[in-house]
Amino acid sequence: MKTRFTSILVLAMWAILACSCSSDVEIPADLRQKLTYGELMAPDSSDTSPILNDFFMPVEDAAEALHAFSGALTIPELGMQTEPSPLEPEFINGKATRLFPGVTIEFFSDQGYLVPVARDLLEPENGKNFWMIQFEPGRVWSEAGDKGYSRASFPFMLTGDVEGDAYNGIATFIYNEDSISQLRYQVVQQSSPYFIKHFFVAWGHTPVTYQPGVVNGRDRLAGDFRQELSNRIPRKDWSELEARYDPAWFTDFDSSIDPALVTTSGLVIDGVVYARPSRTPFGDYPYPREMRHGVWSVTKSTLGMVAMLRMAQKYGDDIFDLKIRDYLDVSAAHDGWDEVTFGDALNMATGIGGGSHQVDPNSILDGYITGDEESYNAWYLAPGRDRMIAEVFNMPSYPWGPGEHARYCDRNTFTLSAALDSLLKSREGENSSLWQMMTEEVYQPIGIQHMPTKFTAEPDGSEGIPFLGWALFMTVDDIARISILLQNGGRHDGKQILSPAKLAAALYQTDQRGLPTGASNEFGDHSYHMSLWHTPFSTGSGFTTSIPEMHGWGGMLVCLMPNGMTGYRIGNGGTRSLEMIEAADRIRPFAPRD
Repeated sequence: MKTRFTSILVLAMWAILACSCSSDVEIPADLRQKLTYGELMAPDSSDTSPILNDFFMPVEDAAEALHAFSGALTIPELGMQTEPSPLEPEFINGKATRLFPGVTIEFFSDQGYLVPVARDLLEPENGKNFWMIQFEPGRVWSEAGDKGYSRASFPFMLTGDVEGDAYNGIATFIYNEDSISQLRYQVVQQSSPYFIKHFFVAWGHTPVTYQPGVVNGRDRLAGDFRQELSNRIPRKDWSELEARYDPAWFTDFDSSIDPALVTTSGLVIDGVVYARPSRTPFGDYPYPREMRHGVWSVTKSTLGMVAMLRMAQKYGDDIFDLKIRDYLDVSAAHDGWDEVTFGDALNMATGIGGGSHQVDPNSILDGYITGDEESYNAWYLAPGRDRMIAEVFNMPSYPWGPGEHARYCDRNTFTLSAALDSLLKSREGENSSLWQMMTEEVYQPIGIQHMPTKFTAEPDGSEGIPFLGWALFMTVDDIARISILLQNGGRHDGKQILSPAKLAAALYQTDQRGLPTGASNEFGDHSYHMSLWHTPFSTGSGFTTSIPEMHGWGGMLVCLMPNGMTGYRIGNGGTRSLEMIEAADRIRPFAPRD
């Protein structure tokens, strides 16, 4: 969770963009008015802004692709056209922000899909571009007006090299056996930025190179992709809930947040995702399942907490009591780290930091970044694990000890990442990888085959460690799968993946409670425990509970309801949750667990 405030003017600009091209605008389904054969073959484009997203998709009378696509697509580095312009700042940590990343990516077509071979984040080779890019599966088809060519489109995501925000886009081209048109792309949706000073949209029209060839392992990759499609979580339109229940229950589901600041939201009920459309200023995003969201500090729960719970299941719940100093070389000039445990780091209760010493009234956010921005950025941009840890140990100690008061601090979670990595290596060898362990033992077993994250940038080029606190890029389906695992007590397919006792404590299903945040509502005081924010709530029947929530900078929200449902919201309008909670309670009234 970042707390740098986004200016009213910035959000107003984004709202104006959203209204300038209503998602209700329809284009004739059987007539291609934009991105025609002639336009894609032309060396330049006259468009001065992004266009409706629907133009990147098939028209109504489209047919199967006339050609297979197989080979490498090379996209050159080029200057992005942006609104507003220029994009600021021009450089971040010495890297250019105004350049679209130049990369080479292999694709192959299969049963109407365009499948990228690499599904991880790709970094331009020159090392001077701020942006990384990630590709998702798209479509291939043909249209009568394309003079014997086939047509393709695909979704992609941009993200800064250390950031946790995501910028979703779409690209298209036409092709035949050995040639390709220009590539048209546009970036139309984003999460809240940190270093970038404003919200923006971008577009471009550029020559690309197609090198046809046989993709190595194509049959295996195609089989994996078909399996991925068959294992998708069932997804239904939000309108089905409104038809089944009183639509008035959902009127304030997004807590009266400006609709222009909400990308999507919904409920996961009995393994089914009920999703609202994925909105952009240029119409609904045509690849909602593939849309990746920079969920910022939701990562602290879906990766950080889940990693702790997995390792507790592997090695025992007492790992929560292990001392940080026994797994990291503490270089601090004070003794504040002497008694800090892994659990304290997960609880934001290390007693280390540069924020306010005021505890009555207490605020978990006192001093977070504000007043500490210089040292925060020195840590945030430090190259490599060791330099980042050294910056952590430059933080002063509070006058209280660990476990006494909560102070929100990204550096706590990163310290936990380094300590967990060290613990794993001590048990399973120096070549073991925290991210590989999570991928193979948690995410893949529950059906998540691709979910990129970022790592420390090691000077020697070796694999770094995941940040754990931000930079996990999730689809709504990913959020649903992890939430279902948590709601099921950490079990999947009859196997206990996560520690049941510690997970129950995290969800307030035991007598254990976290530390106060300083916030409250009409039902009581909020608290923080094991990376989860807890919101008190009382039903009309008098049942009082506390809702575990995941929060991310800007407006990322995941609510784990006591009735087994999960609510989510992706956007930039804040993390107020009561109306979402009330809607879930109306559908299936909350009650004490058996």
